[in-house]
Amino acid sequence: MKNKTIHFFSLILIAYFPIRTCAQQSAFKAAFLYHFAEYINWKDNKISTFNFGVLEQSPITKQMQAIANEKKIKNKPILVKEFSTLDEAEGYQFLFVPANCSIPIESILSKYAGKPVLIVTEKEGFGKKGAHINFLLSDNRLRFEINLKSFNNSGVEVSSQLLQHAIIIE
Repeated sequence: MKNKTIHFFSLILIAYFPIRTCAQQSAFKAAFLYHFAEYINWKDNKISTFNFGVLEQSPITKQMQAIANEKKIKNKPILVKEFSTLDEAEGYQFLFVPANCSIPIESILSKYAGKPVLIVTEKEGFGKKGAHINFLLSDNRLRFEINLKSFNNSGVEVSSQLLQHAIIIE
C-alpha cells in the first residue's frame, strides 16, 4: 500500500502543474481513475474482474486500456469497455461519464442509485448533481471533487486518504 500511496500523492503533486494539452489531461485523468479505485471499497466483494465502463466515446478509454494491459485493480484484471446506452453497462463497478455524453446525468444517477457503481464525471456541476467524483479544471490545473452524500447513498465507500485531496461537496 505504501508504494501505491506514494505514487498517488506524486500524481496529486503533478496535478498542481498546468495542463497544456487535451492529451495531457486525458492521461492525468486516466491515472487518477486507476488510483481512485485503490481508495474506494465496493460492498460487493465477489468481483472477479474489475469492470471499467465508459459511457459513449472518450479519449479516456484508450488511456485506461493501456493501464489495464499492465496493471490490476485490487489484484483483479481490468476490463475496459465503451457503451452507447446505460443498459449495456450493467454489471460494471466503475462508470466514467465524459463531458460530451448525450445521456442526461439525471438518468445515469437514477439508474445506479444505491448500487455499488462508482460514477465519475468531468463536467462542471455534475458533482453537485450527484456524481461520486467529478473532475474539474481550476487555474488550468486538474482537480477533483467528491460528493459525500452520493457516497453515503450508494454501495461504495471512499477512503479518508482520498478525501484529504478532494474538494468536498456535502
